Amino acid sequence: MVCSSMRNRLEPLALALLRIFTGVVMATHGWQKIQNFEATLQNFTSMGMPMPKVMLILAIGGEFLGGLGLIVGLLTPLAAFGVFATMAVAVFKVHWANGLLAKDGGFEYPGTLMFVALYFMIRGAGALSLDALFCRKKPEASLP
Repeated sequence: MVCSSMRNRLEPLALALLRIFTGVVMATHGWQKIQNFEATLQNFTSMGMPMPKVMLILAIGGEFLGGLGLIVGLLTPLAAFGVFATMAVAVFKVHWANGLLAKDGGFEYPGTLMFVALYFMIRGAGALSLDALFCRKKPEASLP
């Protein structure tokens, strides 16, 4: 069993690693959509997405820009919202009918990413992030 002081020291690192890896996964998926825009647009159209071009642009924004925001921990609640919204569409529009298991085309993978994003929407980026760097309180000047 790891003692609480060790957990307290490792928690910021574990949080940063979860945030960064999730961001890398999401940015990579967004980049794939950018690289294969026309093919992905045809896929969105065949799935019956309303306004498929707009939905694709929103998906790219949520995945690519949201992923980049998570990687560096900048505007994390907003970045995580983009990921959350994109994964919610993936869960409920694309994968839900297939059940839970990914081997059956189910929602376990996008569902996990959706809830990780929800966590970062609520929790924020943590101590090892640009958000923490930019939002540090400056010490108040003491009066003479």
